[in-house]
Parts: sequence; structure tokens; C-alpha cells
Amino acid sequence: MGVVKKYKLNWDNEHYVASNHKLVLDIQRTARKNMNAYQKKVAEIIGKKQLLVAQTNVKQAFSGLEKKFKYYRLSSLMEIMLSGNFKEEYITGIKDEIREMTEAYRTLFEKSSMYLEKMGSSALEANVLKGVGTAGKAVGKFIGSIPLIKEGQVDEFLRDGGAHLKESAVGMEKEAVHRFASISNPGTLVFVDKMDDMIQIYNHTEQICFDDKRIYLLSSKEAV
Repeated sequence: MGVVKKYKLNWDNEHYVASNHKLVLDIQRTARKNMNAYQKKVAEIIGKKQLLVAQTNVKQAFSGLEKKFKYYRLSSLMEIMLSGNFKEEYITGIKDEIREMTEAYRTLFEKSSMYLEKMGSSALEANVLKGVGTAGKAVGKFIGSIPLIKEGQVDEFLRDGGAHLKESAVGMEKEAVHRFASISNPGTLVFVDKMDDMIQIYNHTEQICFDDKRIYLLSSKEAV
């Protein structure tokens, strides 16, 4: 982000462009390497047929993948800017690669989401609460059947407490899926759109006109 913010003030500074172009390429390579590692980790987790699973495992692994994908898509855009290569074929190649990775991201997300939903009910934390909740209701019923106590509120308290615990368990099962949904969008559309703009500006624009509100890009046909 530091490179992005300073670029508009240093786009004509050869030293800045050269040194940061190398930096962006390094970020891009590292991000891609880590993305591959996280993809394998996620695939490995969802490929296991575990009866008990910690709810955070998939979320943590996928969050790592999403974070590296953010680095990759931003560095890909900046690589074009810093390299100064605005040929349509070059930009299209990078754009297609991001679209390919986006599709792979979404496919893996769908599989992971289904895995979380299926395995959430077998999570250790949720099952413990369910067990305690069921036991609480059972104890409440038992105490409630004892003479002299039957009319009291002890059994109601225990049964209510058990019900609340079971509700908490169900909430835990759903929470992982809901939190996971927050990273469902790979957020690549804005980058692809910017690359389309670059292709239009540098390869299909004959004239650039503007008024006090807008900038108009005219192709060779429109310019005539």
C-alpha cells in the first residue's frame, strides 16, 4: 500500500520505479508461493474424514489464503504500472491469470463452506455443550419429580439452563459458517476493471477530452 500511495508522486522517478518494481515482483512471487501452500493446507483439512474437528482450523487456513491473494492481486496491478508495459496482450495475460485464480478460490471456498457446515455438528466444543445441556434438562426433570420439590422452581431452572446450553451449541455450529462467509468474495473485480481501463486507454484511445466533471476516452472511430 505504501508503493500505491507514493506512486502518483513518483511515477516519473526512474530510481523509484525500478526499485519498487523489483519489490512488487518479490511480493508477487512470495504471495503466489504462500497461496499454493495454503491451498494445499485447506484441501488437506477438508479431505480428512474427522469425527471431531476444531471449528477454527478451516477458517484460519482459508484466511491465510485470502490474505495472500490480496497481496497477489494488488501487486499484479502495480507490476503493470511500474513496468510501463501497457500492451494489450501483456495486460490480458495477467488479467486472465487473476480470473483463473479467482475461479479456483471460489471453488475451494464452496468446498470448505460445505465441509464446515457438515462437520460443525461434530465439533468437540459444540458436542460438549449439547451433552451438558441434555444432562441439565434430564436432571431438572428428575428433581422435578421428587415430592415437595415438584412444585418448586429448581427443575425449571435446570431445564431452562439445559435448553440455553443446547441453543449455544447450535449457535457455535453456525458461527463458523457465518464468519467464514465474510471472506467468500475474492475481491478481484475492481482489479480486473482497472486492467480493462488500461487496455482501453493505452491501446484503443485516440483522443482524451475532459470537462469540469468527466474525462472522455475516444477511440479512433469516435475521434473521426
